[in-house]
Amino acid sequence: MTKPRRDTGSDDPQVAEAIAAEYETLSPGCRADSDRLRRFLAPDFHEFGASGVEIEFEGTAERVAAETDPAGEPITVERMRGFRLADGLVMVKYTAKTKNRWSHRTSLWRRVAPGEWQMFHNQGTPTKSPNP
Repeated sequence: MTKPRRDTGSDDPQVAEAIAAEYETLSPGCRADSDRLRRFLAPDFHEFGASGVEIEFEGTAERVAAETDPAGEPITVERMRGFRLADGLVMVKYTAKTKNRWSHRTSLWRRVAPGEWQMFHNQGTPTKSPNP
């Protein structure tokens, strides 16, 4: 398993906070706990999943929790990096392997309070490998 690389390539504290939040949402412990995961999802959350399915906020945390084994294999992450688009708005990009399938991921994070971030958009695009 590839160990997540947590070097953001940026000294920007907003980028670092958003990336930390992204890693948290990818951890099996967070994904298996719907209340914990829900805190990271904005009420206007929207996702275009790598499966092609469109996902909205309602029921997402519960669905993810039902599908996640907290002691299960973590999601493999490659090349995570972040970019501040505006004050309190960060885009995070990475490649992830879930259940032996790779996808390029992009998420948008909004700061809702000092040190608190919520994801309001996520996009997954299937790929055959973690390389660009």
